[in-house]
Amino acid sequence: EGVPRDAGTLVETLDWHARVHPERSHIRLYSEQGDGETITYGALREGAERIAAGLQALDVEAGESVVIMLPTGADYFLSFFGVLLAGGVPVPIYPPARPSRIEQHLRRHAPIVCNCLAGVLITEPGAKPAARLMGRQAETLRHVVTVEEVSSSGRLMAPSLGAGDIAFLQYTSGSTGDPKGVVLTHGNLLANIRVIGEAIGVEPDDVFVSWLPLYHDMGLIGAWLGSMYHGVPLVIMSPLSFLARPRRWLSAIHQYR
Repeated sequence: EGVPRDAGTLVETLDWHARVHPERSHIRLYSEQGDGETITYGALREGAERIAAGLQALDVEAGESVVIMLPTGADYFLSFFGVLLAGGVPVPIYPPARPSRIEQHLRRHAPIVCNCLAGVLITEPGAKPAARLMGRQAETLRHVVTVEEVSSSGRLMAPSLGAGDIAFLQYTSGSTGDPKGVVLTHGNLLANIRVIGEAIGVEPDDVFVSWLPLYHDMGLIGAWLGSMYHGVPLVIMSPLSFLARPRRWLSAIHQYR
């Protein structure tokens, strides 16, 4: 069916795919036991809309930052587009690798929450109690919620978005100093994604297999958003799964061709 060449935003890109082929497989969460969970374009749009309605019920305003601290999984994908559909600005940060170090992890990321003036943090249930402590450092942070808590069947008021609006904020790791943020607009991202597709000659029957983290530009833009735009199925595993057994990546490449 081609690609959404006239789309000016990521939301328009998803809406095009959800309208043209809602049942088409978009994301496959890799599993060594069976085929794993599959997310279609239609399911991504529907799930994101529920989260968007919930965020608007929390009074998330147009252009307000919403921090996403989730591991690779369905909740991350739904939350990212949920924030966009609500009119907010996603701010991805990496989740804690070990439960025993959650508080240290959150202290390290508090400067990002403060810098982007985030009003909401979406995280997993195990990290929520400790994440509330961020409110002491980030005065703008009003809510710390899980995906289940923020999902709503309420009415969504669709925001007006254009190519010049902010799509998300990309922060550096902060390993050598305070994290630095970069503003990426919808127009920036789509221009980059289209040029990448032309340069590597993306074909309709291609498959993208990735273990790259979704808070990192290559994992988020190159692997996921690029695959979404071009209608290429994305087979993805978590970075921790890859690090524990790198052969999983090669096995997935072999299995899904």
